[in-house]
Amino acid sequence: MKALTYELYLLEPLLATRLGGGDPNSAVGFELVPGSMVRGAVIARYVRQNQADAADATFRHLFLDGNVRFLNAYPQAYGQRVLPVPLSWYREKDGGKTAPVYDFAVGVPENGDRQWQRIGQPFCHLWVGEDEGCKVELAKPDQHINIHTAREDRQKVTKGESTVFRYEALAPEQTFCGVILAEQEQDLEMLQQWLLEGEVISLGGSHLAGYGQVRLQKVSIQNDWREYMPVGDDTDFIIVTLLSDALIRNPQTGAYVTTLKPIVGCDHQQAFVNVRVVGGFNRKWNLPLPQAPAIQAGSVFVYQADDDLLSRLQSLEVSGIGERRTEGFGRIAVNWHRAAEVTLAEKPEPTKPLPFALKDDDSVNLARRMVERMLRQKLERALVAAVNRFKIQNPPSNAQLSRMRIVAQQAFSQNDVQVIIRHLDGMKKAARDQFQRARVVSERLDDWLRARAEKVQGIWELLQVNPNQNPVLGGICPDWTETLALEYTVRLLDSVLHKAQKGGPHE
Repeated sequence: MKALTYELYLLEPLLATRLGGGDPNSAVGFELVPGSMVRGAVIARYVRQNQADAADATFRHLFLDGNVRFLNAYPQAYGQRVLPVPLSWYREKDGGKTAPVYDFAVGVPENGDRQWQRIGQPFCHLWVGEDEGCKVELAKPDQHINIHTAREDRQKVTKGESTVFRYEALAPEQTFCGVILAEQEQDLEMLQQWLLEGEVISLGGSHLAGYGQVRLQKVSIQNDWREYMPVGDDTDFIIVTLLSDALIRNPQTGAYVTTLKPIVGCDHQQAFVNVRVVGGFNRKWNLPLPQAPAIQAGSVFVYQADDDLLSRLQSLEVSGIGERRTEGFGRIAVNWHRAAEVTLAEKPEPTKPLPFALKDDDSVNLARRMVERMLRQKLERALVAAVNRFKIQNPPSNAQLSRMRIVAQQAFSQNDVQVIIRHLDGMKKAARDQFQRARVVSERLDDWLRARAEKVQGIWELLQVNPNQNPVLGGICPDWTETLALEYTVRLLDSVLHKAQKGGPHE
């Protein structure tokens, strides 16, 4: 197949929201970069440059008629574009991380007293080892979770109008491998001008909130690209595996189905299927796309061996099956995995960088600033998580909370934590009663504040960070100073008190 291949290196978290995230105040992203997202980015660039729309013949040829297909960008692991784990793969429950994988589509081993479970990781790289055995490495992309607050007026906090929500996105500093397929090489050459190597583009949602910037890498056209390499011996049946979600309709009723019978024309012998609801979003209309049940990527269908069926399925590997094939839906593999047992490959120990020492002062100062910045990025994430964990129940009046915030800030500016303790000791009875009635995780608020002030180094335990796990550069480590501990202690107190104030006025 002729293909335009490229890599997406995530400079920022990437939010590709999928349906079925559960909590309405959260957005859970895919563990991949959907082909529809890349297609949308290329369309936007094409339209800006050519002032074209759906009536343009070239536009329709490239993006609408199915001549070009934008496949999902899957994670890069072990130097390869990984693929979805087949749902017919099982391994023994409580068998450990090195337990072999059994393919129930090929054959079910004798059970005995063993219990089976599906593979937890979503992606895999499958190959034949030097000993002629089938090897597999499993992969799961890293996720980035962040908490945001939405309100109608950013400059004014009003009770009941703020909403806290969570984004679960793909973490930065990961690489995803994407593919664009076309029958004519000139179509790929035309598309390549909008996917220039080294260029930074924006994908997904929430661009203004620090999401979505990716860098294009290793953009090239390949004349003989293959999506997978078959492993295992020939079998007496045909195994069809979905390499992406598929939308299949019954031609008589028009309803979506969870079988490939409308495509292959016969019933399967056995199947390992999951279903998920898919949708999308049209930025031109600013409206969501219709939702539909799709057969999930990794689903496996087994058919009786038949030469005509095999030939027909192999031809469909190029074009795909079902609807929305231009967006990467409907990719299939025929007889990709035919081994009854697959061995998990042992991951090599990560190579440690060679130690080196920085000698000149400029290099040392630069390295020190870099590791301190990395440390602060780590602490900022931990601080946000801690503020969301702590809540003041039955809080004091806003006037008392505001006064305590000022005292905490004075303690930091004067580098004297005793300012907080002296304020607590000098409170009048009315104010002291309010701080004693308030609770933070079953502890009285005044006791909680005093404990933070008397032991500022305890902030690292509250933030759930380990001072022994340091970023290191050229032998330079950041300093976990008393001043740093005081700073984050005061910021935690200030943020928790401020959050209590945002709850509205208190009597």
